[in-house]
Amino acid sequence: MLFSLTGASGAGKSTVLGHLQDVDWGVPIRTVEFDSIGVPDDADTAWRHGAIEHWVQQAIEAESDGAHLLLCGQVPMGELLAAPSADRLDGIAVCMLHCSPGVREHRLLDRGEDPAAIVHHNRFGEWFRAHTLDPAHAPEVIRVPSTVAMQWSRWDGIEAGDPRWRAAIVDTDSLYPDEVARIVEQWLRRELAEGSRRSRERA
Repeated sequence: MLFSLTGASGAGKSTVLGHLQDVDWGVPIRTVEFDSIGVPDDADTAWRHGAIEHWVQQAIEAESDGAHLLLCGQVPMGELLAAPSADRLDGIAVCMLHCSPGVREHRLLDRGEDPAAIVHHNRFGEWFRAHTLDPAHAPEVIRVPSTVAMQWSRWDGIEAGDPRWRAAIVDTDSLYPDEVARIVEQWLRRELAEGSRRSRERA
């Protein structure tokens, strides 16, 4: 399976991933950061489409080796589901970390972000949460022309609450990193168990 730990900048993804890398899951899980492939200066939404497809293919390779992939990065669920090779995965599970605009501003300024960019991070963060709740919310933000053959039709017509559009959302405003990590660990263990159950049923 591909497990996506996602959310906009400042939500706490990278910090949590550091806590999760030493967890004994009982099965092989490869943990990777989305940006570890390198992000060009002119990276845009179309570039992200290609990067997401790259990581989906890495997850398929992990599955062939009997492992799962835990991907940490800004990966909107609609883009992940529409990645050309996503339908070859055994499964996809999404956990989105979210924080309020005020908390995001504080966190980003603390790590040296340009103050002029904060408003854009906050707009994207609010869209990110709304998109994760409802695929019909402003899909044009991600459905842009690109050289990647994105399969947007996979979620055309899906409405909020549809089991095919499912994600856990964790509000990190009032939580310490280790608390968020425990919540994410519990989520991933539940998804592992559910994935194992589905595999047994298919056998």
